[in-house]
Amino acid sequence: MLAVWSWFTFWLVLHILFVIVAFGPTFTFPAISAMTQKDPGHAVAYIRVIEFIERRMTIPLAVGVPLFGTGLIYTAHIDLWKSEWLVISIVLYIAAFSFAVFVQSRNAARMLHLMQQMPAGPPPPGAEPPPEVVALAKRLQFGGMYLTASVVVILLLMVWRPGASFVG
Repeated sequence: MLAVWSWFTFWLVLHILFVIVAFGPTFTFPAISAMTQKDPGHAVAYIRVIEFIERRMTIPLAVGVPLFGTGLIYTAHIDLWKSEWLVISIVLYIAAFSFAVFVQSRNAARMLHLMQQMPAGPPPPGAEPPPEVVALAKRLQFGGMYLTASVVVILLLMVWRPGASFVG
């Protein structure tokens, strides 16, 4: 029994650690994005920070989250198909991960490219950003809200486990 508990603890620690490191920084993205509006002269740097965190931390570490979750399911002997909370979480995770990789990260890369094409330094007083930048910023904002809501809902399901008879 000790070996099962040890493996369960191993998978649990890795699963939680990867969730915190992968998704924790993404909760700062709205504040960093707001800084681009207040300080447009440094917008490219702010967008680079977000894009760097997304490509180098969030997405690569997010790949490990379900792998370690699978280790948890196996070592805890959870009947996946009788754990609706877990099935819902997995479906939400797949949808959010797919959206992050195939939509949000491409939009972020496009925004960085557009911002790098603009003249360096602060814009002239009264200058409006190009319409494509405004539209892309709105798509990124709504995509970020969807991803944040997904992480919160999955977290609630993982902690609360509605209907679960499993106590471990």
